[in-house]
Amino acid sequence: MEPRTLMEKFKNGDELTQEMRYEIIDSYKLMDVALDSILNGLMIIGTDLKIKKINNKISELFQMGDDDIFKLDMNVVLKDIDIVNNIFINKRKFSYSDITLFIGHKKIDSFLDITPVVFNDKVMGAVLVIRESKQVRKEINKLAGFRANYTFEKIITNNKTMMELITTAKRISKTHCSVLIEGESGTGKELFAQSIHNESQRRNGPFIAINCAAIPKELVESEFFGYETGSFTGAIKGGMPGKFELANGGTLFLDEIGEIPLEMQPKLLRVLDENKVMRIGGNYERELDVRIIAATNRNLLNEMSKEAFRQDLYFRLNVINLRLPPLKKRQEDILVLGKYFLQQLNQENSGVSKYFSKKFEDKLLEYEWEGNVRELKNIVQRGYYMSTGDQIENMEVLLKDKEEKSQVSESEGETLKDLEKNSIEHALFLNNGNAVKAAEELSISRATIYRKIKAYDIHVTGA
Repeated sequence: MEPRTLMEKFKNGDELTQEMRYEIIDSYKLMDVALDSILNGLMIIGTDLKIKKINNKISELFQMGDDDIFKLDMNVVLKDIDIVNNIFINKRKFSYSDITLFIGHKKIDSFLDITPVVFNDKVMGAVLVIRESKQVRKEINKLAGFRANYTFEKIITNNKTMMELITTAKRISKTHCSVLIEGESGTGKELFAQSIHNESQRRNGPFIAINCAAIPKELVESEFFGYETGSFTGAIKGGMPGKFELANGGTLFLDEIGEIPLEMQPKLLRVLDENKVMRIGGNYERELDVRIIAATNRNLLNEMSKEAFRQDLYFRLNVINLRLPPLKKRQEDILVLGKYFLQQLNQENSGVSKYFSKKFEDKLLEYEWEGNVRELKNIVQRGYYMSTGDQIENMEVLLKDKEEKSQVSESEGETLKDLEKNSIEHALFLNNGNAVKAAEELSISRATIYRKIKAYDIHVTGA
């Protein structure tokens, strides 16, 4: 019997037959199966704010038995929402992308949709669809690319020191301890960080990288710890999780940690020590399960002696230390890496098979690689695209600009600054204003280019 027929029978006041009763029971069973098949938590409440029905997912989310759930005071659970005015009176559907539900002594960060149930223009109650924030963020992180792509197998080296570092890094990947990776710009610090994450038990969790040098000083705290609604002018309605929350269950990579403002360091230390974070404008702390990997091209011991970096934060981060050698101390890796980058370019340009001349290889081995692997890759790319034939041979032309700049005397300091400013502006223009790509093009660190952009008052525009 169709549900409409049953409804008509009710309206007409006809007596229910046994067959109709069975139909109703079957309909309820079917509805229960349908509700329990939904991946999100689903709850139906009346206008008296009493819970009428839940699916199995709610018990899982709240970590409570059904009897205890039905006893919950929804005024407390939804204390941050004016559900009577918004839902029952105005009959509007509301969605909350980041809201805290208060379940007894627990606080559950959730994505919440509330839809009024209206019959004959009268509100009968509301349907709540609840999704746990950490699960939604996990899915968003995958879509947004917040994951580690590199593994130890992708680290190309014949250098004994590097191979020993890989062995050590693999071993400590299985632990949860903090790691500090030191090394010059372009030595592969983030590559190691991603590899450690992918070798760890957190490999299925998010990998969130944050460049401490790239964040304006006044935004560091909100970027790290997030904020609640109305905590400052311009704050997004509903609040915003910080990088620590986004990395929950995974790894947070703090690149260029030496650039973090001194006044921010004790707040960071507290979060690392207590594994809890409080958003700006918040009134409670959120539990964290985050592994920290930090990296720096600065000498933090020197920074500590200048009182620019806290000693206690240094020791908190430096539980395990990995010091990556510069490329000039990895002579056996220069040609191996150069030919690897060349192979990649040949694969990207089908039908082309370029190769290094003996003279070009000799020059690669003789050159002082101040920009390390990043600079080597840049030279190989430039040589590849500037060579007219299949043989790449004239490295002197590729290095001409750099050599000319090194010959500028100290008395021509202003001219050198002009050249530097022009080079940065040109690189930014060619890379559509992307400072990170421009830094790679110039074989300088990201921290350096942001510092130079500020110092030279460069207006960043794209091509």
